[in-house]
Amino acid sequence: MKKAQSTSAQELTIFQVADLSCGLDISDVQEINKHIDITKAYGSPDYVRGIINLRGEIVTVIDLRQKFGMPAEEINENMRIVIVESQGENIGLLVDRIDDIVLADPQLIEPPPSNVSGVTGEYFTGVLKTEKSLITILDIHNLLSLDDRK
Repeated sequence: MKKAQSTSAQELTIFQVADLSCGLDISDVQEINKHIDITKAYGSPDYVRGIINLRGEIVTVIDLRQKFGMPAEEINENMRIVIVESQGENIGLLVDRIDDIVLADPQLIEPPPSNVSGVTGEYFTGVLKTEKSLITILDIHNLLSLDDRK
């Protein structure tokens, strides 16, 4: 099985979604917003937490807990919205907390396990092994292309 990543080091933003440590290529992150004032978007899928006003732009916020099939949580002071760009549009990803930024050695990144199947398995490009934990690396483009929010 081939490695999930290229041979050059990858800088990752690490965040928590419930008990899952996730990594996202830092080049995909536009900004991280701690001011969470989300307006409910009625008639949208359950995983769409709502919309925010980001400096005059309306941005859809996806609750990654619900997108991954986990129960939603009440908004708390640790939660953040990670703003990413997809198909010319900014999208917010609601996460439980931001942990760190790490430089990932590609030799420590393995493909997702074969038993991670279904739509949720399509959201990950690999797993980073660190001394303390395993970090699932999100395929943000696939996560949002499989999104039926429109």
